[in-house]
Amino acid sequence: MPVPRLPSQLPARQPTGIRALAYGVLGFGLLCDSARAQDSAQRPDPSTIGQWVQELGDSQFDVRDRASGKLSKLSSDQLDLLKEQLARTRDPEIVVRLSSVIAKLKAERQQEIVKGFLRDTDILNDHGLHGWSSFSNVAGSNRSSKRLFLQLYDRHPDLVEASLEDPKQAAEVGRKIVQRIQQEEMRRSEADKTDGLALLYCVCASQGSQEGNLAAMSLRILLRAPYNQCLRDPQSKRPIETMMEQWTQSIEGSYEQSTAIQVMLESNLSTAKVLARRMLESHQAGKKTNDEDLDPRDIVRAFQVFFRYGKSEDIPLLEKWLDNHEVCEELASLNPPGGMVPRVQIPGGLPQIPGGLPPGGLPPGGNPNPNQNRPLATVELRDAALLTCMQIDGMDYRNFFPSVRQSPLWGFIPSSIALTAGSDAIREARLEAWKKSRP
Repeated sequence: MPVPRLPSQLPARQPTGIRALAYGVLGFGLLCDSARAQDSAQRPDPSTIGQWVQELGDSQFDVRDRASGKLSKLSSDQLDLLKEQLARTRDPEIVVRLSSVIAKLKAERQQEIVKGFLRDTDILNDHGLHGWSSFSNVAGSNRSSKRLFLQLYDRHPDLVEASLEDPKQAAEVGRKIVQRIQQEEMRRSEADKTDGLALLYCVCASQGSQEGNLAAMSLRILLRAPYNQCLRDPQSKRPIETMMEQWTQSIEGSYEQSTAIQVMLESNLSTAKVLARRMLESHQAGKKTNDEDLDPRDIVRAFQVFFRYGKSEDIPLLEKWLDNHEVCEELASLNPPGGMVPRVQIPGGLPQIPGGLPPGGLPPGGNPNPNQNRPLATVELRDAALLTCMQIDGMDYRNFFPSVRQSPLWGFIPSSIALTAGSDAIREARLEAWKKSRP
């Protein structure tokens, strides 16, 4: 027979229905009151904070140290109040200690914001990083762009916290970055790749501004390390290519275009092909838009880009240059059997001399036979175009360009495909072989 339990041993009756709901509400209220009390304890009123700030300048070390500890435990939400206190104080001891506390809280707030910004699936939510709107406009809205954007925070926090919507403002910020780089180079200070990223961002955001020559200055800077290291991060390749492609739409002039191509090739950015295509299309078959636009030595760079990145769909564009006779390279001599010597640029070209140059080189004036004004060996744009077509099509181009030499950066060396004067038969044979190979 079971032993009856005493009332104190009986299990407590669980509340049900309205009673359970009332208990739940009461318990939740108690928890909220406890949380509010704890939060109130962690959030002292402004007068208390002001008192702690004054204690930072106390004559006793223990008082100063305790005040620093109390202020350091404040929430980052109190940063604005602390900054106001810092602006009002003139005590050197308070300034030093309070600046340290503000820096600590600011770093904590940045970490909180950055974590929320990176984890948020809403790409458009900037979490207070107002620069994200203008940065995403030029680099694209994706996680790779977010990571690239945050690289600016340590060295260029103003570009992260403020938007660059105005092209004039972006151009002005970019010029200040250029001046900063130049000054640091004069002082031989340690350079940082983030400066290159900030400069690229400002150039893209300043599109439409006609003030200054920011694009040209930026290209010269991005040719050098460590500023161009920001372009080589494989995790950020997508937003970098987006920015470079947008920038190249406004780059004009042969020199700037070829310089931009070099910057992109050194960083292995396929967007170099976008600019190369625009160069060939705008100077179709050697037709200039003005006297300064076209330089055959720069146009050949476009063919070198297609030699590296070209696809079969690019061949029709390249074939339009197969009848272009403009000279892009002039050489003084060729070493048999087809080896090259260093290029010698002679204004107006070099004469054709049987047996090569006379002993002792050229006489004063540079032209031993003024009746002839032809270079000894040349590279024409049609040579570079045909070589590029053969490379893309998979032909064994060395059967037709036996002396061609490869270049790690540019694909091939133009001077290595030079032909002596009077080699039209060779060029015709190459072209005929190409036409027969086409369907």
